[in-house]
Amino acid sequence: MRNVTFLFILFFFTSTVFAQKDNDILMTVGKSAVSVGEFKYIYEKNNGEKANYSDKSLSEYLDLYTNFKLKVEKAKQLKLDTLPELKMELQGYRKQLAGSYLIDKEVTENLLKELYERTKYDIEFSHIFLPVNPDENLSKKEEIRSQMMAIKSKIISGQSFEEVAKEFSKDPNSASKGGYMGFLNAKLPTGFYGLESTLYNTPIQSVSDIVESKIGFHLVKVLNKRTARGQVQVAHIFLKNDKKNTHLKADSLYNELMKGGDFSTIANQYSDDKNTSRTGGLLPPFGINTYENEFENVAFALANDGDISKPLTSKSGWHILTRVSKPEPDTYDIFVRKMKSQISKDERFEVAKLALINDIKQSNGFKENKSVYEQFVLTLQDDLYSYKWEPQNKNLDETLFIFGNSFISTLGDFTSFIKKNTKTRLKYDKGRPVAQTANDLYNEFVNEKAIEFEEKNLEYKYPDFKLLMREYEEGILLFEVTKTTVWDKANVDTIGLEKFYLDNKSKYLSEEKAKVSQFVIHSIEKSMIDKIKKDAKKLTSSKLTQKYNKGTNLITVTEETLDKSHPLLKGMDWKTGSLSDITKNEQAKHQSFRKIIEIMPAQSKTISEARGYVVADYQDFLEKQWVSELKKEFTVVINQPIFNLLKK
Repeated sequence: MRNVTFLFILFFFTSTVFAQKDNDILMTVGKSAVSVGEFKYIYEKNNGEKANYSDKSLSEYLDLYTNFKLKVEKAKQLKLDTLPELKMELQGYRKQLAGSYLIDKEVTENLLKELYERTKYDIEFSHIFLPVNPDENLSKKEEIRSQMMAIKSKIISGQSFEEVAKEFSKDPNSASKGGYMGFLNAKLPTGFYGLESTLYNTPIQSVSDIVESKIGFHLVKVLNKRTARGQVQVAHIFLKNDKKNTHLKADSLYNELMKGGDFSTIANQYSDDKNTSRTGGLLPPFGINTYENEFENVAFALANDGDISKPLTSKSGWHILTRVSKPEPDTYDIFVRKMKSQISKDERFEVAKLALINDIKQSNGFKENKSVYEQFVLTLQDDLYSYKWEPQNKNLDETLFIFGNSFISTLGDFTSFIKKNTKTRLKYDKGRPVAQTANDLYNEFVNEKAIEFEEKNLEYKYPDFKLLMREYEEGILLFEVTKTTVWDKANVDTIGLEKFYLDNKSKYLSEEKAKVSQFVIHSIEKSMIDKIKKDAKKLTSSKLTQKYNKGTNLITVTEETLDKSHPLLKGMDWKTGSLSDITKNEQAKHQSFRKIIEIMPAQSKTISEARGYVVADYQDFLEKQWVSELKKEFTVVINQPIFNLLKK
């Protein structure tokens, strides 16, 4: 049994030149070391926005974390970390976390960062487009690709992009304009991720390679790149173009505004847009490609809130605009909250996931035993499309492929995968070549194993995941050791619980109560009610009924005992003789009030009445006692200079 000690480590260098690193040891508890990185991770996670690294905040949390670590150290001393059931529980948590963690880190997070950066810029471009029917067979699709290659060769040989687009592009909206599409901002709809990437990755005034989207093939020429316009909110006064001299009316209203006229009032009075005129012409915030180009150009050109544009014309009429606001772009955190769920449903997610898998294969020496696979495919027949399928091979223990030096998948692993995925096999048309279906299943199996292999190395690749798993492990140990030492003991130690109750009996008091009489008066005559209530202040219940119930049943009296907090006593003075307000019951034609007859002081509850509170308090008592004992049992060493460097 040793005292908790605080070791103040002295260095040859002063604290001003001492560099604190995440792998520096902040403290040791018993035999376990706590790094700066581990402490910062858990401090920030549990304190959130309050993690300000002040002296007070850090010191308080260091005390809490020290107590936590002492309990975990005791659990390790008791070898709870070796219990099979706890190890299985931890592995279950790891399995649940690993897949989502890897995909979040390597796919979702990278896609969100990529998209966020793209949204900062608008891209101006032209394109040449050749459509492809989604159901087109492969040979027809390749024929159209060849046509696009021939078109690109014309541009390479010197013909202008614009002239080639006019002649060959099948986009009816842009071909006549030399393929001009204007400005665009990410994100494009699913099925167009490749086109979006081409737009943002192609240098200005350059022509891209052929890119495929879900509707066909494109050649892109990037014309310009500007800082994204973002969004703007305007109000407008709209005049339909169905009258003579509409532009003169617009000029007249504009002049009135320039003289100080109220925009909202004028919009309400004169605007032909009845959907917005009642709200002063207010339109929702919008970005590019929402309205006609001229309308948008004028709206985004308004420099300040309240600026008013000169009248402008559109296809439908004349507009006068005023800027209401220019919303700031979302911060990255807000952007992530908005877009994370959308990203996982987008085509780009699968593209990025496949890229991750290819990277895993390339960087970890993925090797296939092609002959084993090919021999297996030769054994397959049409029964592959039946739930009764069974592998015919005898060499199921042969290696099919390997990641790294030891992550081996056998033919037996693959056949088990096929057997397990009956629904996948049954969805294919029975006329489909079995070799083609086997190839799809094989690729899916390889992809699954690639992710599984990478998941096994998460602790080495991601320090945060290592910390997360340590947090789970120590949480499990803490629960188990606290359950044994504190929670279970508080419930089964009847002698200790009884003694604790007797020592603290004064804490467990019932609420003050009042004996209350309720007077129900079977009359609605106000003068009678007032008279009875006045007499009730000085008369007892029996004398009051003797006075008024002569040959009648004018007053009915009931008595009850109520806690001080009871709703029926709300608003009454807490004293003997206090009367409530009169309550009317029009339907029953009676009125009532209450009178406090006696105040009964709070009394000690029995242990059975207060058991829930007593057990909870006894648990707190046992825990404090336990922590005190742990501090004597295990040595705690704080690296004070390192700790001081954390303070801000």
